[in-house]
Amino acid sequence: MCWPDPSPHHEHTGIDPALPVCETRSSAVVASGALWNTRLVQRIYLDQDKWIDLARARIGHELGKTYIAAYEAAKAAVEAGRASFPLSSAHYFETHKSAVAQRRVDLAHTMLELSRLDAIAPPHVIVPYEIEAALIEVLGLANDPPQPLKVFGHGANHVHATRMFTYTAPEEFEGHLLPTDLRNLVTVRGQTHLEIITLADYPEFGNKRIQLNEHMRLTGTKFVYGQNTVRDRLGELGRHRLGDMMTATAIVDIVDPLLATAERLAVDLERLFDSGPALITRFLEAMPSRWVEKELRRLRQSNPQKRWEGNDLNDVTALSIAVPYCDVVITEGSWTAMINNQKINRRFNTQVLRNLRELPDLLQAETV
Repeated sequence: MCWPDPSPHHEHTGIDPALPVCETRSSAVVASGALWNTRLVQRIYLDQDKWIDLARARIGHELGKTYIAAYEAAKAAVEAGRASFPLSSAHYFETHKSAVAQRRVDLAHTMLELSRLDAIAPPHVIVPYEIEAALIEVLGLANDPPQPLKVFGHGANHVHATRMFTYTAPEEFEGHLLPTDLRNLVTVRGQTHLEIITLADYPEFGNKRIQLNEHMRLTGTKFVYGQNTVRDRLGELGRHRLGDMMTATAIVDIVDPLLATAERLAVDLERLFDSGPALITRFLEAMPSRWVEKELRRLRQSNPQKRWEGNDLNDVTALSIAVPYCDVVITEGSWTAMINNQKINRRFNTQVLRNLRELPDLLQAETV
């Protein structure tokens, strides 16, 4: 399974040259079931509600007053190159939900100001890599480990693993060749504009929007149905089978890339499945995002009275990547409590917080 190279050269990232750029200063790779990071910058993942709070602070909204210090601290840390606030596909989906164009634009400008287009690769890029590394480790394959994974990159192209959100200035305009310097400048400015209208889902001509959230609405409905089916089946089998059910569904969720990777590596998966539950558990634990995803669903399923909602898919998908690959995650209270209480974040040395007002102290501590 292959995807286009999502990492354009830096000069074509579309960042306004007048803005200081937070370069990708770290590599995060999974190998031998462990996560190694050489980080010179804090990767801080904010869920959508936290971005909304920062946007309100930036535009002077009444509800944003209490977050002004957090906004100013974040802006200063980004400008100093000490912090990065990467965006994920979940942020695009959530932003596109709003029916009010100005709200989407205000939010997009805040996100781009603080993220500087730093972005996290999507699951369909990360998961195949994790599968390959995990198979090589747990089965003791002689294959060379896969090339290091570029988790962090820049812009909508990296977020969605595509090249479709790319602008290149034409070689000529109205019959006149554009000088190279001018063409490069127009390309950068045009790419910046494209990034804004893509994130804000702001159609310049007519009323046709991208509405990426519609895709998530449909898949979110299926996700809820699936989790409710699991809940009902657990009611029949007994709650003591919760762990087994979560492991089984985690494998089912990745069966297509798993089969494709096994074929490419010429490995018989019976070696994995016929060796008992302990090896399958090791296999999942060797895939950071899949282990976190399984644990998040397990925690939610442990309370059958709590209803699943469509947006839970977005939360689980985003957190399953953010928790193992970022340094700090600031998310809603219920997920924060579950993650911290069960110490899901401990193996990755990731701080998980619920209150955006803690951000100034967090960033200040990094300078000490």
